[in-house]
Amino acid sequence: MSLAFFKEDQVSINGDFAEYSSKADSGNDNIRGFCSTCGARLFGRNSARAGIMAVAVGCADDNNWFAPQAVVYNKDKPQWDCMADDLPTFDEMPPAPK
Repeated sequence: MSLAFFKEDQVSINGDFAEYSSKADSGNDNIRGFCSTCGARLFGRNSARAGIMAVAVGCADDNNWFAPQAVVYNKDKPQWDCMADDLPTFDEMPPAPK
C-alpha cells in the first residue's frame, strides 16, 4: 500500500469514517481510518509520529503527483511486487525521526 505523509492540520476529511486501533510491531498505537460505507482504508496515524497523517494514495481521485520515497516491510512483500532499485528499502518500519 502506498502512503503519503502530511501534517494533520493539512488534511481535511469529509464524510463518515470509522477507526481501528492496534499495537504496531514497535508497541506504538497504530490507528487506521476506513470508509464507513465500503471499508476502504483512507488514512492512518501512529503514536510515534504525533501530528502526522498517512493518507492512502490509492483513495485519491488524482494520485499522479505521488512518487515513492522508500519501501518498508520489504521482507513481507510478494515476489511480484517490484519497486525502483534506487529507493531506500527497509525490512521493517524504520525508527521515527526525532
